[in-house]
This record gives sequence, C-alpha cells and structure tokens, in this order.
Amino acid sequence: MSSSSSTIPAKKSIKNSEDKFIRYSLTSIWGILILFGFISIIQPQWLVNISSPGKMTEAIHIRNAGDLLLKSGKYKAAINQYKRAIIIQPDLISAIGNLGICYTQLKRYDDAIRIFKYLLKTDTENTHTNYYNLAELYKRKGNIDSAIECYVKSAETNPYPIYSYQYLGELYLKLQKWDLAVETFKLALANKLTLENSYYGMLKGVEKYSQDKSEILKTVKLLQKNPIEPGNYDNIIFELMLKKDKEIAKTYNFLGYAYFRNNNFPEARSNYEIALNIWPDFTEAKQNLKKLCN
Repeated sequence: MSSSSSTIPAKKSIKNSEDKFIRYSLTSIWGILILFGFISIIQPQWLVNISSPGKMTEAIHIRNAGDLLLKSGKYKAAINQYKRAIIIQPDLISAIGNLGICYTQLKRYDDAIRIFKYLLKTDTENTHTNYYNLAELYKRKGNIDSAIECYVKSAETNPYPIYSYQYLGELYLKLQKWDLAVETFKLALANKLTLENSYYGMLKGVEKYSQDKSEILKTVKLLQKNPIEPGNYDNIIFELMLKKDKEIAKTYNFLGYAYFRNNNFPEARSNYEIALNIWPDFTEAKQNLKKLCN
C-alpha cells in the first residue's frame, strides 16, 4: 500500500506541471502574437528600417521587369509593373519617371503631365529633365506657351542646355518670332558640348547634388575658379568629334534660316555654309543656301 500510495501523488504532480507548462506556453505565444500585432500597427522606426531594404530590392526587381517591357514597346504591360513597384516603394523615382514615359508613348498626355508635375515637387535632382519632358508634352498637345515656359526652365537648370535651347528656338520659328529664334539658337551654340562646357557642366552637376556636403562644395568652387587645363590631345579629339556632329549642323541651319527670315542675308549664308562644312550632305542646308543665292 505504501508503495502504491507513494506513486499516485507523483503522477498528479507531473500532470499538474505539464498542464502549467502548456498554459504558460500558450499564454506566452498569444502574448508574442499580440505584441507583434501591436508593433505592426504602430510601425516603429526600427521595424521600418529592417523592412525597407527588402522592399526596395523587391521594388527595383519589378521596376527592372518594367524597363524590359518599356524597351520592347510593351507600354501597357510596363505600366502595370511600374505601378506594382510604386505601391511597394512609393518614392522609387525611376519607376515614376518611366511610368510617365509610358503614358507619353501611349499618347496619354494628361496622365504623363500629371506624373512629371509630381516629379517637379519630389525629384529635385532631375528638375531640368522633368521640365524638358513637360515641354515636349505641352508641345504635342499644342500648348505652345506652356512648352516655351518649360523649355526655358529646363535650360536654366540644365548643366548641358543645348537641346532645350534648340527646341525652344524651333518653337520661335513656328511662331515667326525671328529675333527670339536667332537669340535662342545662338544660346544653343554657345552651350554646345565643347570640352570646356562639358567640364563646367560636370562641375555644376556635382555642385547641385552636393549641397549638404561642404567639403565637396569647397572643392567644386575651387575647380570653378581654377579649372584643370585639358591636354592638347583631348582637345583635338573632342573638336574633331564636334566637326562631325549633325545636330550642331542642324542648329547652324536653323540659325541661318532665322537670319534669312529676319532679312540678314550675310549671316544666313555664313551659317548655312558652316552647317554644310560640318555635314556636306545636309540636303536642307543645301536647299536653303540655293534659295538664298537665287
């Protein structure tokens, strides 16, 4: 009896201990679940910091898929990918910008304008590009005044403003504002990509993106005052490339035409000849020069 009476209390004790362990375990698990649920709701910064790299990686992966579709001309499918990426990472500027490009290609101009206006407020590093895109969109919609305004702002903020001035000048030609056209094409040529302009444009770009980095800004200011002298070989190569630049030839031809319409025939002839010197087979410049001579 004594032996049996000694074993029964032991079993109860073990069972009670197991029950307590199970209760405590379940209570702990529910407590942890409740805690994580609360943490998810309040979104503390440390949790955001942990999840952000993973979200960004996923968003970039989806954006890359959109980029491939964009290059293939599958704009509607690309839009779906960019929207997915933006939902995951709302500040993914590249996805937002490419979404605007897709809308442009699909002639959804109002949607594209909305995108690039939004980027003007959020993407301060590419202000000139966003103004340029807006100018192109307004031009396609026939809103010439807004297009001109955006081309001007693009040129003012662009380290390399040649094409902003180029297309602005073309608009002035359409409006028959010959004096403004002459002035604008001259600005385009003044900002053509010489080695010196490229150097200073690069410095302007670095200065713009380094406003919060005092040491870099100090170096940029020093280089602007005391530029590095380019080697003669680099200059020669660069100038030879420019002499074959058909876009520059087009600018001289446009400038010649603006002078022609403004009755300044000697300047018109000079610029037509420069255009043909750069691009000897330039049909339009040949025709313009022939009309001038007749």
